[in-house]
Amino acid sequence: MDKRQFILTTIVFFACFSQIISASVVIEGVDSSYANKEIILYKSADPITETDYELARVKVASNGTFSMLLNIDQTQLVYSYMGIYKIFLFVEPGMKYSIVLPPFKGKTEADLLNPYFTPVEVQLGTMTFKEDDLNILIRMFNDAFVPYYNKHVQKIFSDIDFKQLDEDIERMEKPFSHSKNEYFNDYRRYKYGKLRFIALQNKSKKTSDDFFKNQGFLYNNPAFIDLFNLVYKGYFVHFSRIDSSGMFRSAISDKKSLSLLKKALSDNKVIEPEPLLNMVILKNLYDEFYDDNFSRSAMLQILDTFLVTVKDPQQHIVAQNIYNKVTRLLRGFEPPSFKLYTIDSTLVSLDMFKGKYVYLNFCSCFSYTCMNDFVMLKNLYEKHNQYLEIVTIIVDDDLSVMKDYVKRSGFKWTFLHYGNQPDVLKLYDIRAFPTYYLIDNQGKLSMSPSPAPSEDFEGRLFKEFKARGISVTQNQY
Repeated sequence: MDKRQFILTTIVFFACFSQIISASVVIEGVDSSYANKEIILYKSADPITETDYELARVKVASNGTFSMLLNIDQTQLVYSYMGIYKIFLFVEPGMKYSIVLPPFKGKTEADLLNPYFTPVEVQLGTMTFKEDDLNILIRMFNDAFVPYYNKHVQKIFSDIDFKQLDEDIERMEKPFSHSKNEYFNDYRRYKYGKLRFIALQNKSKKTSDDFFKNQGFLYNNPAFIDLFNLVYKGYFVHFSRIDSSGMFRSAISDKKSLSLLKKALSDNKVIEPEPLLNMVILKNLYDEFYDDNFSRSAMLQILDTFLVTVKDPQQHIVAQNIYNKVTRLLRGFEPPSFKLYTIDSTLVSLDMFKGKYVYLNFCSCFSYTCMNDFVMLKNLYEKHNQYLEIVTIIVDDDLSVMKDYVKRSGFKWTFLHYGNQPDVLKLYDIRAFPTYYLIDNQGKLSMSPSPAPSEDFEGRLFKEFKARGISVTQNQY
């Protein structure tokens, strides 16, 4: 058994063990506006990529009732995307929650076509009022915290009255100081940490020493994660500027060495203990991958070493999520998989097309650009379907819209609806319609993104075939 297999086996063991010791959580409710809709409940898979991890799903009955059963071993934030809303709830092991949903409001056509649409966040209420309920405590605290936060943020570029800041924190803390809920106590502490961090005008070292050095890493507490991401944002760039020896930058760009990178950072004595050091490294590998400060290939090599050597199961999950996210749309890597339905309810997966090139596109039946492109796609398909499969994923909420359009148009290539796997839009980083990708006959991304049919895609495709030695004649193009 190699080291990767051993680590994977260890992670599976811990996952199974956590299921054994976990406690059931029941979430139920009734709202006729959600009748026959599906509720998918997620948690954040890790604190850096914020990948959605599905916990449970349920179809709401025709009378609006639903009940979900979760198995969790520690308190955490769970959430769901419903129409224009992102609804969320803090859940504790062994608890039952009868929740109150906001009246359902679906996305408009403009919302669907807006790649930057932001859902309205709603913290769910419960049918029964208990003063020690975590959700009520957090809501009451946030109601008190936000005005003070806004007050001190406005003074960020002026002289901060630290005495006043301490008095305000003491005033906020007084109603909650007798709480015995450890999760809530940590939540408040790191919210105050954020306030002090802003007041200190983003002086990271003091905040790091006060709130993170020699502390446990609270993977499931959003206040902790929020402050962590603020404090260590841009840490690699900052450290490379103060490292006069050049050892830090050399460890990444020249040596591509995780051990040398750790040594350079740990010699500074700022990031301790090792779990914090590892998480800071992972965060900055992820953040810097989308900038031009360090070599991407070097960072990928360091990340690969991390995956092989890390012993902590949670950190391995974080590293794997980062690796998957930064490589999922890189040329030469396998694109994200999906299983979606055609107009005749046939479930189609991406790997079914291996052996042919796939011109994958995301479109809306309400997009004028998409409609124009479909005419060109028709010509491409008729000329090159021996070598090229065209797959169009329709993003309109109503499946009947796609069915009617495809039947009327008579287009012969594959049309799929995103409805049963809506996260496919996130996986492919869809920000505009249409968006195109080309996948080669080995199932690897060849053009990411790909030019549209109006942008000489046909000529680029012929060059691709020629470079790979695929036998087609130019007059076919």
